[in-house]
Amino acid sequence: MRIGELAGLAGVSTRTVRHYHRIGLLPEPSRRENGYRTYELRDLVLLLRTRRLVELGLSLEEVADALSDDRGRDLVEIIREIDASLASQQEQIARQRAAIADLLAADGDLRSPALVDVLSSLGDHPARERESLVAELIESLTGNLDLYESVAADPSLRSQILAVETEFAALVDVSPTSPVVEELASRARSFGPAVAALLPTDASVDADAETLLSAVTSGMSPAQVRCLRLMFSYWQEEMT
Repeated sequence: MRIGELAGLAGVSTRTVRHYHRIGLLPEPSRRENGYRTYELRDLVLLLRTRRLVELGLSLEEVADALSDDRGRDLVEIIREIDASLASQQEQIARQRAAIADLLAADGDLRSPALVDVLSSLGDHPARERESLVAELIESLTGNLDLYESVAADPSLRSQILAVETEFAALVDVSPTSPVVEELASRARSFGPAVAALLPTDASVDADAETLLSAVTSGMSPAQVRCLRLMFSYWQEEMT
């Protein structure tokens, strides 16, 4: 067989066959007096085996290892590794498809049903737009909205928090050193148990807590930033 005939029977290109020769995956065949390669049945079977293994996901290096005379790495071992990798990819694809199905069912709304419910309860919040963004951020980072749900389920606590939030919104034009800032933060001490689930308990994630706090306070006035940081410090005290 000539190289074109070999490639055609194996379903590959002549360029692929030549590449396999260059990297030593397929042995060079004997040549006729005119210099043309002459392929035998053994060459065709080896090329077909190579193609099959490549289609299964083996790299060319792994194919060479599996088909080598000294048996290098065992083919079964390589196939098992590929099978495990494919199983993992399959699980990932299943998760992605489930998420896509949820997104389609929500008509493209990227917010979770739980978040939509929480946002609907923020209608009378004095800073609804910012609080909506904070709620979405918290869900993305923690995977839950326990804080908001627990507040919504407690009318008394919700009323107290809204009162503080209203005064907090009024701090925009207040000096950060004003006694009003610390007084308001002190009043929020009682919210400690309600926000305990949100705050990190492991010292190793303190840096993440600081990053979160910096994100939440971005765009706030100096007085609001100081007040919120004082609130967080008081809430953390509740956990120690």
